[in-house]
Amino acid sequence: MLIRVVQARISIKIETRISKKIMLDEANLEQRLATLEQTVADIKHRVIDAPTYSNWLEKVIGSISDEPAFLEALEYGRSLRHADIFFVTTL
Repeated sequence: MLIRVVQARISIKIETRISKKIMLDEANLEQRLATLEQTVADIKHRVIDAPTYSNWLEKVIGSISDEPAFLEALEYGRSLRHADIFFVTTL
């Protein structure tokens, strides 16, 4: 009889510890899930609010066209195209 009482008490203690651990794990899991859901919602808002470009080139075209260095490079390229110099490349 005493053995059964001791076994019952041990069983109750083990079940209590397991249920507390499960409750802690569930609380931790729920907190992590809430954080994840909030992060996903924030990312969705960023994507929705972000400007859309139909083509990446539209974003770049004209961005440096009035820079002096760009204009100088254009002129240099133009002068090379119109020159009578031929470049020979060796492999």
